Amino acid sequence: MSSAFFLVALILGAPASDEFSLHPAAHRLTRPPTTPIVKSGKAHRYRSVLRAEAREGPNFNGHFRVASWGCGTNCIEWAVIDLETGKVWFPSGPAYSCWAPEEHEEDVPDWFEMRITSSLLYLHICDPPLRGSRTFTTRRVYLWSGTGLKFLRSERLVHAESRRRGGS
Repeated sequence: MSSAFFLVALILGAPASDEFSLHPAAHRLTRPPTTPIVKSGKAHRYRSVLRAEAREGPNFNGHFRVASWGCGTNCIEWAVIDLETGKVWFPSGPAYSCWAPEEHEEDVPDWFEMRITSSLLYLHICDPPLRGSRTFTTRRVYLWSGTGLKFLRSERLVHAESRRRGGS
């Protein structure tokens, strides 16, 4: 990257690079999605939502679907469905958000940031779960490894209100 581009990106506040483009996706799905394999365990317990999500088609890494559903207040369960093979991958546990007042909802990101053109996935969570003025405090960064998501790093999120005040 040229130093002129980096300087312009720094001045404008734009990211120096798009991390999603650094991790290209697997090939795209070229046929209707395969029904998820839901014979046992968690997949069997959540078979209705997994099947419904699979019908929606890919939303991640070419031919995968990230599915999520509620598991209580400020909690989601989630999975990654391979729409070619029907295999379902589950994380080790649910994700939690913080208990935040409604007036802070305008700057709240979604639980996930992902692209069909990338194998990179961001998960927004509250770590540790707490009550406060923010819905999410942390962004976990994952990369699809071929058989599951590989954890890359965890990043603290800067709240928009803190940025306006100059804090963190």
